[in-house]
Amino acid sequence: MDIAVHRERIVPIYSRVSPVVSHLIYADDLLVLLRPSMRGMRELAAVMEEFGQLSGLRLNRDKSKVYFSNSCTLKEERALELGVEKGDLPVKYLGVPLSVNYAKDRDCQSLVDFAQRRVEGWQAAGLSFGGRIELVRSVISAIALFWLQSIMVPLATIRKIEGICAKFIWHGGIHAISWEQLCRPRKEGGVGLRSLVSVREAAGIKLAWRFLQGDSLWSAWMTSRYLRGRNFWVCEIDNNYSVSFKHILRNRPVLRTAMRRRMREGGETDLWLDPWISGQSLLEILGPQRDGVAYRGLTCRHIIRGGVWRPEEYRFTAPLGEEIRRVRITPTALSDVWIWAPPGRSEGAGEFRLAAATTLFAPTSMIWRSTTLSGGRGLPGRCNCLHTNWCWAGCLLGTDCFGSGFLFLTLSVFCVRQIMNPLGICSFSAMWCGASGQSRAGDT
Repeated sequence: MDIAVHRERIVPIYSRVSPVVSHLIYADDLLVLLRPSMRGMRELAAVMEEFGQLSGLRLNRDKSKVYFSNSCTLKEERALELGVEKGDLPVKYLGVPLSVNYAKDRDCQSLVDFAQRRVEGWQAAGLSFGGRIELVRSVISAIALFWLQSIMVPLATIRKIEGICAKFIWHGGIHAISWEQLCRPRKEGGVGLRSLVSVREAAGIKLAWRFLQGDSLWSAWMTSRYLRGRNFWVCEIDNNYSVSFKHILRNRPVLRTAMRRRMREGGETDLWLDPWISGQSLLEILGPQRDGVAYRGLTCRHIIRGGVWRPEEYRFTAPLGEEIRRVRITPTALSDVWIWAPPGRSEGAGEFRLAAATTLFAPTSMIWRSTTLSGGRGLPGRCNCLHTNWCWAGCLLGTDCFGSGFLFLTLSVFCVRQIMNPLGICSFSAMWCGASGQSRAGDT
């Protein structure tokens, strides 16, 4: 393909400022991007025939499609020249709909249908509360997670899926605990399900993270196509930008709190505009009054001498100079990079973690102080689900108290009978009555 492009047998689709992308190769698929002239169609068919003769791999025309832009004319004739059937967008690839436009709710209906078929095939009546939770977590949430990391799934679709899951968990009855509360971590009174809305936002952060790494063809193409020499952190959102790039730019405030700059030589870090000082830039710290011509185009390399910060050379204030010196320098010939360091977590290797990004969009509200009981024994799954119901189902009569790192509640006689009956067959049931600060429900 590269030789055909070099010899101008095929004219790829490109702009004056973006890298030329004539084709993309996947595991067993080939995506070709070219201008749809009749000559180009014939040349592409000839190139594929030559490739088959050399490699022994033949083009499967029955499984191949050609897609045209809306402005293209004579589509049927051009498809016939290539010998491949004309297709229409959106098209499914690996189960996910692909389109040049933002995915609509109707495009993602297959995901909703999948979730509905799954829950209808499960016998909810024969499953415990914890069993239904686990099925939702391991099957429906896993498939939805794949979609959310591939395309921008509409919120309407996500709400439908969450509604199907909630109805299955509560077996079609009253939802004693809201879906948002179920999606909290166990230490916050939930059952550890993932909120698909939070995962959707975290997937947007992952997309922005990949863009900032700058080590892929996609990142290079997006940078040249949209930034065009402008700084990413101060670039304004334009209506002509794609939906995905707009989403990346809108996530910049969250990126500032969850990323840190690993400084090496400082040549790739803008001294004035990049947020390399605790998530802030010098422009934000000092204000526009210091935004002089002398600072334009400077990088952090200008205030590094021998691997040591020299902020006094630019007459920064003493407090700001101390703040700059706290930014660690790793002397190496490699480029400066962004590392993943969300609040409350150690930097580690600095690699992105979707689970950590999800917590940036989830509310935090501690319900009990520990998920372990006296003696270091973990809370069994059955007891955890029951205790979640204790805290959220609204069957409380008295005041709350803490004991042994656990929240114990005053319950009615009716609630005690309902809860203690299933606990009676549990080997850990004694902990409910033996721990200090226990409920006095037995005296009720």
